[in-house]
Amino acid sequence: MSAGELAALALLTGVFVPGVWMASRGAARRRLVGLEFAGVGAVATLMVLAVSWRQDWTLIVALVLALITFPGTLVYTRLLASEP
Repeated sequence: MSAGELAALALLTGVFVPGVWMASRGAARRRLVGLEFAGVGAVATLMVLAVSWRQDWTLIVALVLALITFPGTLVYTRLLASEP
């Protein structure tokens, strides 16, 4: 296992898993924070793996995920705005 793969594993266990945990429990605003946290963890993990494996074309996956995560959060925030 290379250093990049270990870094990706550390990102998954340190950022992505707690983000998924936060997104699956609690109040709606806390779930939104967990969703963003997990999204950042997923993008960072994919970027580290792409650099570690020296395959530039896989950076497209991280870029698309980053572009999709932001509008999804905006939609979720708009749905929360109607909540008292």
